[in-house]
Amino acid sequence: MQYQPYCKQEQIRMKTKNLIQKIIKTSLFVLLLSAGATYSQAQQAASNEAKYNLSNAHSHNDYENDIPFQRAFQKGFGSIEADIFPVNNELLVAHSKEHLDPAITLYGTYLKPAIAALQKDPNRKLHLLIDIKENYPVALAILVKQLDPHKDILKTSTHAGQLTITISGSRPKPKDYKNYPDYIYFDGEWPLEHTPEESKHVELVSFPFTAYSKWNGKGRLEHADYTRVKGLIDSVHAEGKKIRFWATPDTKSSWLALMNLHADLIGTDAVESLGNFIKDLSKNIYINKEIHETYQPTYQSDGKNGKIKNVILLIGDGMGLTQIYSAFTANQGQLNLFKIRNIGISVTNAADTYITDSAAGGTAMAGGKKTNNRAIGADSTGKPLKSLAVYAAEEGKKTAVISVGDLADATPAAFYAHQPDRSMEPQIAQDMHTSGINMLLGSGASNFKKNLNGTTAVQLLEKKGYTVTYNFEDFKKSNADKLVGLVADNETRPKIEGRGEFLTEAFQKATGQFGKDPKGLFMMLEGAQIDYGGHRNNVSQVITENLDFDKVIGKALEFADSNGETLIVITADHETGGLTLLDGDIQSGYVLGEFSTNDHTAVPVPVFAYGPHSDDFRGVYSNTEIFKRLLKYIQK
Repeated sequence: MQYQPYCKQEQIRMKTKNLIQKIIKTSLFVLLLSAGATYSQAQQAASNEAKYNLSNAHSHNDYENDIPFQRAFQKGFGSIEADIFPVNNELLVAHSKEHLDPAITLYGTYLKPAIAALQKDPNRKLHLLIDIKENYPVALAILVKQLDPHKDILKTSTHAGQLTITISGSRPKPKDYKNYPDYIYFDGEWPLEHTPEESKHVELVSFPFTAYSKWNGKGRLEHADYTRVKGLIDSVHAEGKKIRFWATPDTKSSWLALMNLHADLIGTDAVESLGNFIKDLSKNIYINKEIHETYQPTYQSDGKNGKIKNVILLIGDGMGLTQIYSAFTANQGQLNLFKIRNIGISVTNAADTYITDSAAGGTAMAGGKKTNNRAIGADSTGKPLKSLAVYAAEEGKKTAVISVGDLADATPAAFYAHQPDRSMEPQIAQDMHTSGINMLLGSGASNFKKNLNGTTAVQLLEKKGYTVTYNFEDFKKSNADKLVGLVADNETRPKIEGRGEFLTEAFQKATGQFGKDPKGLFMMLEGAQIDYGGHRNNVSQVITENLDFDKVIGKALEFADSNGETLIVITADHETGGLTLLDGDIQSGYVLGEFSTNDHTAVPVPVFAYGPHSDDFRGVYSNTEIFKRLLKYIQK
């Protein structure tokens, strides 16, 4: 860590004050900082994504790590810092004299392993910031002696070497830079009152962050602090030099702020945390380029005590409130889901675990009983449960189960199958023919073609009079009253991989074919890929799948308004990924999120209801209540 007494900090601050003010008056960033400025968070995020990578990560006081050098280097850090003292013709690494250990030398701990690693990887570069704590003439003499045999790997003004050496702390005056080899760079004094020759020896300029802001790294920098720090950074960049701050807050918010400010090095004592943050930055940023318009509901039948003929259950698998709000942000403050007035909370735990899987979560909503994880359509004792779809079929309603995923997977399976374990896909597939459901659609055809006891699920379906199609176009063209669409897996691929309007077209197919049936329609439609995106910790997939699901919600609201006899319930079986939103901008559709897990969480999920009796779904309740409240209107 570079040490400068407070008076030195104040001197630096005052010297730069006039320079900063001149830049503020003439630079564009004033427009970005002013109240009401049209500053684009999306453009800033894109800039960060393009500019920042692990080469910008700086391991501050690296020698205090449990494994000096290797932890930061193996993580991919581009800059590492070590404090040194010259002792007995050797350079010892420590923050203070009382911590000196003759076994921890600059050469043995840093230079030797760095040179060896760089020689093995010609594409890797490293910046080593050496903070001399005292007696720089002796320290530099020793350092030059150690470095001279390795000049071929060292960066100079005329040679793009792999290893850059910068001296900070106790160091010579600029007029004496010429006395040292050109592979020795210096942390420049500010303002840079250097000759052109002296300036060639300056690699970067360092500042104590506390001289410019007292921000603790929580929330956001105040306007005045932002202006002050940004002005300093711009002034250093105007001189063609890099800048770093020391004594900065060490939080995700501060790292992001420094990136937005365009600091060149982002320092940390939390090597793994910053490393992962930067490494995942590109996949954790999403900027929406296709804003979809939302439908404005009429609310004419909403919450009224009218007749319910159609029941539509839309399940966003893995869709928690954060996923929903990320989609709202990305769609620039528009979401069909947020037009719904009656909202509740569903508690999703399974019978045997605090955190449910999709099998138990789907079964609770489809069959009305808490069950053990992995169980499909059966209670915790293994007793089969009749699903809402089957009850609806028995009432003479047309029924549809649709998923933008594997049709034998847990959530859709809970509406037609009864098996002890969700992994039994071929057995699950063979249960379909007994359900009486009119229309089923999804991928995973291989499960329906596997031979069990001399027959396949497809054969059983066809014997029951089902028409089975194997691509989406044939499915949409068929008018069969009993229809199964087993589409190719690529037809249900993620939106970010090029899937079309599968869900909205499937919804319109079901409502177009069955929506005017005298006894009504029950439909369960699943946005399966939201969950897949959460498991992959892919922010872009989560958001695009939520946006696609929201388009279906818009169509459902429009359908409900067209007849006044449709109850819509929209919820999730659980939350996936523990998504946290670290930054975003509604105006530009920019979102930065991060996940805490690649699994499900126990967080309760929202329930949205629209149409007659939608106010029944207010409050906080078990997911089994969704079954009970819907069944009341299916059987009415």
